Amino acid sequence: MFFFVIFLLDCGFFVKGIVDPMDVLKIFVRKRDTDMAIRYARIFPHSQLLLCNTMEAFGKRKELKHALKVFGALKDQLGGINMFACRSIIDICSHCGSSVQARIIFEGLLAEKITPNTHVFNSLMNANAHSMSYNFSVYKHMQKLGVRPDLASYNILLKTCCNAREFNTAQEIYEEMKKKEHDGILKLDVFTYSTMMKVFAEAKMWKMASNIKDDMRAVGARLNLVTWSSLINAYANSGLVDGAIEILEEMIRDGCQPTAPCFNIILTALVKSCQYDRAFRLFNSWIEFGIKVSLSLEQKGSLPDNFTFCEEHPGTNGGTILVVPFRPTVTTYNILMMACGTNDERAKSVMNEMKRNGLCPDRISWSILMDIYGTSKNRNGAIQALRRMQRVGIKLNVSAYTVAIKACVESKDLKLALHLFEEMKAHQLKPNMNCIDVRLHQILRYKFMFQVTYRTLLTARSKYGSLKEIQKCLAIYQEMRQAGYQAYDYYLKELIVEWSEGVLSSDGGNRNFYHLDRKDERNESFNLFLEKVARFLQKDVDQNQTVDVRGLSKVEARIVVLSTLRKIKEKHLLGRAVQDDLVIITGHEKTSYTDVETTATDVEHAITAVLTDELGLEVFVGPESRPPVSSKLRAPSRPRRPQGMIKITVNSLNHWLKRKSARDVQ
Repeated sequence: MFFFVIFLLDCGFFVKGIVDPMDVLKIFVRKRDTDMAIRYARIFPHSQLLLCNTMEAFGKRKELKHALKVFGALKDQLGGINMFACRSIIDICSHCGSSVQARIIFEGLLAEKITPNTHVFNSLMNANAHSMSYNFSVYKHMQKLGVRPDLASYNILLKTCCNAREFNTAQEIYEEMKKKEHDGILKLDVFTYSTMMKVFAEAKMWKMASNIKDDMRAVGARLNLVTWSSLINAYANSGLVDGAIEILEEMIRDGCQPTAPCFNIILTALVKSCQYDRAFRLFNSWIEFGIKVSLSLEQKGSLPDNFTFCEEHPGTNGGTILVVPFRPTVTTYNILMMACGTNDERAKSVMNEMKRNGLCPDRISWSILMDIYGTSKNRNGAIQALRRMQRVGIKLNVSAYTVAIKACVESKDLKLALHLFEEMKAHQLKPNMNCIDVRLHQILRYKFMFQVTYRTLLTARSKYGSLKEIQKCLAIYQEMRQAGYQAYDYYLKELIVEWSEGVLSSDGGNRNFYHLDRKDERNESFNLFLEKVARFLQKDVDQNQTVDVRGLSKVEARIVVLSTLRKIKEKHLLGRAVQDDLVIITGHEKTSYTDVETTATDVEHAITAVLTDELGLEVFVGPESRPPVSSKLRAPSRPRRPQGMIKITVNSLNHWLKRKSARDVQ
């Protein structure tokens, strides 16, 4: 049919009314046939409009590659760039989440000496609302080119400041806008006021938010649902719950119908301030009696026809008392579950009440329940909730698994935590920023991303005791680094130190030797240290029991040697006797660690000291196989020339293992 229509058009037949061109083009869009869509659109005299519509159709389907191809064809046909098409493709880039491509298109305009109009600038800034520095550079360039910003330009800048939490800058822009309004250049709209209200709400500046309300009434602008909600949020975020309730009542008197999110904001404020009982009392009062608001006859007469209320009672002074119903949502019950603290039975009853009211618990509900189970160290309850979540048809995501893993870690069940971690990966839940459940982040106040799953496992370092477990954790660590996420190196370093130093004494050995500090996480040499040690610990001791520490620093060499002894000890406990001497190769090279040059002599002395003084082992240095003097008795003025090798005899190792085993039994 399509080819027949094209044939008729090519032959010069008049086919208007037979088929709508966009109906045909939409079919090509569904088939992702860009070439055919371009060819078909070019047949018609209004091909520019058809190509723009085709480009937007691809954009709605988030097919950016095909939309860009249509945009290129549109440019070639016009012999230049159409501003409407350019604005449309930038909006499509924003819809597809590609702000970089939007910037490239804009830079292409500038390279061709084309001055974009205000609408193109606005679309570009809206696509980059997450980048304050870039948007303000675009705004300055806009002024430099003489393009006059309109109200939308300023509103987008306010939105950018709000996203960046730059409250002072937002205030400056708002003052500039008010001045332009006073001069008759701009006319502020509800979006402007709502954005500023949101800015002050997030900054907990309730007084400034209230001033915005006064500004609106001064110019005759009426507050809408978004503005009232932002104002309620400003009071609630500042801990002024009573003030937030008063704003809710004022909202009703103004004729704006409150919705469930307005009530949820107040309940969330109570939960954040740990006023759990009051949250339940307020919820029960709203459910049973609604919210009562006294209105004058004038206020009652100004209510819109679609305003919903369940009861009306006569009030004082000829007024009336209106009872506005409260209809809770799933989010409302989720907030109440948070108010249960560590009482898992109460949280479960809240979820059951949610079901009785015809609402279905969502992923957030189950995750909150699992988190409460984990906090109360009820691992079985958390796992049962996870499995129940699967049975009811809710697809598990990274956030849900993280909560379950956290519950296992808090119950000291590392084996099950690692099992869930592997199960999560088996379901192809890969590290991706799109795995964040924003609502769960807001409600549980946890940063539930994939790297938090790693951190949950790594921070449970005191739970690890065997070589197999430490190797699993190191594998997780290296997988995290390869996935491109920020490594929590501080916790891994503590984990390695506690595990390896465990061969010295029950209290974890000399941890001060390592100068553990969180600020070291950003140190490049610190990360290199972890990479070296991590690679070594994942290998088993070979049959000849030879350890090569050449090129390592004193700290690295100590970790490697102690880790080797830890491995030997664990194998001894499993019944594998030591049959060979342990040989440590130190070499004659120099190594550099934290910008301090260390010689092989220093490394050899450090290893000898820990072996002889702290472990009581008999060691021999160099090919002469003579025992060294204890480091405590060695004169510092007579340094021994490094021989490149330290040997611990099999008899000394077995004697040490027997003493160690006897001490552990005691």
